[in-house]
Amino acid sequence: MNALLLLNSLEGFFFGSGKAHVVTGVALIILAGLALSLWRMDRRLGKLEEEARTDSH
Repeated sequence: MNALLLLNSLEGFFFGSGKAHVVTGVALIILAGLALSLWRMDRRLGKLEEEARTDSH
């Protein structure tokens, strides 16, 4: 395992210094924020579409 980490110095740095978990955590937080934003936007657009449908009738 150590030989594989030494092949890629950037990977070796992240795993060796314990920063790989931090990078993974930050990436997951960013992805969760994007998913939450898209979900909220979808709900808002759905409400607007429903209002537009009821106003046109």
